[in-house]
Amino acid sequence: MTVSSIFISLCGLGWIIAYIEALRVGFRDKSYGIPFLTLALNFSWEVYYTYQGYLVFGSHVSTYVNCFWVLLDVGILYTYFKYGINEVKVGKVAFYSQGIAFLIVCFVIQHVAFQQLGIVNGALYVGYLINFLMSFLFVRMYFRRPDLKGQSLLIAIPKCIGTFSTTILFGIIGSKTAGGVHEPILYIGLIIVVTDLFYIYLVTKKWRELRSMSKKKF
Repeated sequence: MTVSSIFISLCGLGWIIAYIEALRVGFRDKSYGIPFLTLALNFSWEVYYTYQGYLVFGSHVSTYVNCFWVLLDVGILYTYFKYGINEVKVGKVAFYSQGIAFLIVCFVIQHVAFQQLGIVNGALYVGYLINFLMSFLFVRMYFRRPDLKGQSLLIAIPKCIGTFSTTILFGIIGSKTAGGVHEPILYIGLIIVVTDLFYIYLVTKKWRELRSMSKKKF
């Protein structure tokens, strides 16, 4: 197993854990665990680059990881369309129409990025920009919700670890498949990791507060 495969596998495992937990807390809390804007972008990215990655690289570890992510994202999307209407103050028709329309737009975005940047740079830079946006939207989700509904450290921590692993790979070590070291990925990745650590701090703080309040009741 190559160094690149090890770091990609670590990233894949981290996000798989985060996705499974997002699915679990979504059903538990009757909510959704990933902000829809980035969930739709993530889903379209994973579907698009699973297909394109298989065509170009064949049976590569990243293709298998992406495929597994797609399956989990289908479940998370289901929780959004099932429970999200309770948080988004629009009618049912508008809610579902907007959601489907945005998913279509996201696929168009992936196609345009692929045409302009190619499969490697398209997947890498668009993926990191989605991750960047997701980190900030997680913080926004924290402040918008009165409790930890749809949120968990088991989402936040593996996401952070998964991002950090590929930041090291693509931003410092370099990958032959990705064409060497990508310095911008290092800077974007570090901002993501710092934001994720802040979110982890917020969730930990709130979890302790809620736990303390629960103990006082008894």
